[in-house]
Amino acid sequence: MSNELVHTSRSTIRKHEGAHRSAIFEGFDSPVDFGMSGGLLSYYQEKYGVEIDQPRPATLDYFVAAVGG
Repeated sequence: MSNELVHTSRSTIRKHEGAHRSAIFEGFDSPVDFGMSGGLLSYYQEKYGVEIDQPRPATLDYFVAAVGG
């Protein structure tokens, strides 16, 4: 097994209003939007009164999709 570095992922994260964030990944032109939706949104709305302008996938949603993909 080699200890050679294969890839370093680089990204820039931008925080928008509320839970909305976007990421630009090196080598890609289009941003990826993150936020809250579904059960996470319901939990934070009930517990903290969080309001959002538009439901978006959470970072956890992207993580689960990547692992399953």
